Amino acid sequence: MLEQLLLFAPGFVLGLFMSAVLAALGVILRLRDEALSAFSHAQVAVLGAMLAAIAGWPLLIGAWGLAMLVAVAGLWLIKPVAAVASSRHLLVLLLAWSACLLLADNHAQARLLSASAVEGQLLLVQWRDVVAHGVVGALGAAVLGGVSKALLAHQLLPWLPGAPGRAHALARELAVVAILATGALASGIFVTLALVLIPAWSVWASARGLRAAVLQAALLGASAHVLAFGLALVLDQVYPAVMIVVLALMAAAASLRRKALGR
Repeated sequence: MLEQLLLFAPGFVLGLFMSAVLAALGVILRLRDEALSAFSHAQVAVLGAMLAAIAGWPLLIGAWGLAMLVAVAGLWLIKPVAAVASSRHLLVLLLAWSACLLLADNHAQARLLSASAVEGQLLLVQWRDVVAHGVVGALGAAVLGGVSKALLAHQLLPWLPGAPGRAHALARELAVVAILATGALASGIFVTLALVLIPAWSVWASARGLRAAVLQAALLGASAHVLAFGLALVLDQVYPAVMIVVLALMAAAASLRRKALGR
């Protein structure tokens, strides 16, 4: 058992960090009703990783690079085609998913990566991967924290002067992309989506402010990872499935507790 823990320690550490960051990101995305963007960015990141694998480049560079290009295109090029944000994200999601299927059907490396995109790579990562993914995720979180205050203030109080410009919007979009691309590569698309959606939904009604909601969501995501990772190893089950079930059960328990307390 000790050998297993040492072998999978890098994946545990990376998953713990990304679970907290993704859950906190979910609160920010929920404020702007952008949950669908998480799915589209994650799918684009997988497509970028597939292209990088075929070209022999590092997967993280391909994932973040393509997701960044698509995010920029979404702000300046795709917006005239689909003015509503949800429509843009859905269009990007469908195109990226179609491209992933075509690549997986024609390239063996892309086919292998397509499978790992669902299950994640936490059990395969090494310490150097933890550093690379952690740096990208941390930088994304730092930039997001820096620009979100101005953007949220303008959203809630649009009549105030000094509205943030496109530079703020672009910085925020690239930060979100960096976090989601890192999460999709490390934990898989569906765990990434679950971490963005479930903790934010769970704490939304009970948190006493935005900062409290972010902290509570991050704590819930990290706690779920610790429990799910341990259960997956002990029971010899697939981590993503266990993680999503644990998240759902913890959210349901929190909801029942709030009802029992009359909140």
